[in-house]
Amino acid sequence: MDTGTTSNMIILTKTHIYCANAGDSRSCISNKGVAKGLSEDHKPGNPIEIARIKKANHFVEDDRVDGNLALSRAFGDF
Repeated sequence: MDTGTTSNMIILTKTHIYCANAGDSRSCISNKGVAKGLSEDHKPGNPIEIARIKKANHFVEDDRVDGNLALSRAFGDF
């Protein structure tokens, strides 16, 4: 069975907001009712992700890694 998951985390300090994600889990923050995104999806069609995938000797086909995976970063089986 193919399984996997995405993740997202935020660390708040008195002076900083740190956000990290893998996959398409998203974080946002609201300031006076206006949402601002803190993370970006890791999709295979993203130019930065395409370069990373090719460097790892894989390919993107139909917006999927090796024609199969819909996300370019995640945790789980491959």
